Amino acid sequence: MYEIDARFNDYFSELDPARRLEILNAMQDDEDSQYLHRLYSERYRDNKDVWLWRAICLEMLYGQWRLFKSSRNKEVRGILKELHADNDSHHEFIYREYRNVARRYLSTCKSSGYASSLMGLKQASDDEKVIKACLDIWQMSEGIARQENLRDNMQIWIKALYDELINYDPLCKLEYSRLSSK
Repeated sequence: MYEIDARFNDYFSELDPARRLEILNAMQDDEDSQYLHRLYSERYRDNKDVWLWRAICLEMLYGQWRLFKSSRNKEVRGILKELHADNDSHHEFIYREYRNVARRYLSTCKSSGYASSLMGLKQASDDEKVIKACLDIWQMSEGIARQENLRDNMQIWIKALYDELINYDPLCKLEYSRLSSK
C-alpha cells in the first residue's frame, strides 16, 4: 500500500539523524529526494527530533484536559499539521517517516528505567516494558484519534505506528487488540 523505491530503504531504516542526512545527501537529486530533504529539515530542527517530541505530546494529551476539550483538540490538530497528516501527496514517504518516528520511540523502550515504578526503585520486566510501549503507541495514535474524533485525519499515522509496533514484539498484536477493544 505504501511501497517505495528500494533506494530509500536505508534512509527510512536508519534511526540516527546524522546518518540519515548522510544517506539523504548521497541520493540522486530529484523531486523525491528534494521532498525528503524538506521533511528532514522540518523533522530535525535545532538538533532535536521535533516529530518524535510531537508523538510524545500526543501521548501526553491522551486523557488530559477533559474540561478544556476544545483546547486539546486545537493542540492535536496543530500537531497533525506539523506532522503533515493533511498531506495529499507523498503518502508513502509520510508513512515511512512515521514508522521511523515509532521505531525511534520504541528503541528507547528497552532501557533499564523505562516502565519502572516506585520512583524508579522497581525495574520493569521485559514483558512489562512491551506492554507499556504498546500503551504509549496506542495512546499517541488510536487513543487520541478516538478521543478527538480524528480517525479520518490520522489514518496514516495510526497505521504506521501500528505496523511498527507489531514488528517490535509478538506480544504487541494481542495487547494492541485488547487496548482497541475498550
